[in-house]
Amino acid sequence: MKTALSILGSLVLGVSAHAEQKAYTLDFAENPPFTMMENGKEKGAAINIVAKLFGTAKVPYKFQNVPLARGMDDAKTKEYTCVFPVQRAQSNEAEYKWVSPIMVTNSGLFTNQDSKAEFNTLADAKKLKVGALRGSGDAEYLKGFGFTVEEANTQDQNVKKLLGKQIDIWATDVLSANYFVQQSGSKEKAPKEAYTFRRSLGSLACNTKMPKADIEKLQATLDGMIKDGSLQKMMEAI
Repeated sequence: MKTALSILGSLVLGVSAHAEQKAYTLDFAENPPFTMMENGKEKGAAINIVAKLFGTAKVPYKFQNVPLARGMDDAKTKEYTCVFPVQRAQSNEAEYKWVSPIMVTNSGLFTNQDSKAEFNTLADAKKLKVGALRGSGDAEYLKGFGFTVEEANTQDQNVKKLLGKQIDIWATDVLSANYFVQQSGSKEKAPKEAYTFRRSLGSLACNTKMPKADIEKLQATLDGMIKDGSLQKMMEAI
């Protein structure tokens, strides 16, 4: 009887421990078409990918919409907190634990349609006023090369600054820029791509105290999504 009770007790404790697993807070900034809010609901390719990732891995989570710079800081300082999609680079590799890649993106320099600027190398843009998303990998990358970057909290702000000629160049990933081109409804006013300067891994960046078992479970699930083609299909739906 004791043995049976002991086994039952262990099972109850095991179920209880599983049920009480702390939910991760997943920070994201609005960056269409990857992450956005619409009628109070999270939407976008990266939202869908991360929701499927955590759901398949059976790891509890909740989304939180915050500016990217705050999300990056949250993931550094708060346990059970991640931020996405973050452009993974050597400069931030040690600051987080990573589940990667949830997407691969190309970053470019975008100008107004009437701009005469031409770029044969990235250095050709150095004397111009560049705008980028605050805390983004693109902003940090360009600052690392000595660029003076005017950072905004949202991509909408960057687009308005570019079209209003408050900045000369908008540095962002190509898919994000294409989204705003489509939304503009005007080829004459839409930003135009002038130069592609890097490829980066969009990733889930988590607090360094994240349990190893959760990292391994999520990474194995992501690897499976890459292998079976479901990740690519979700990106192609953009």
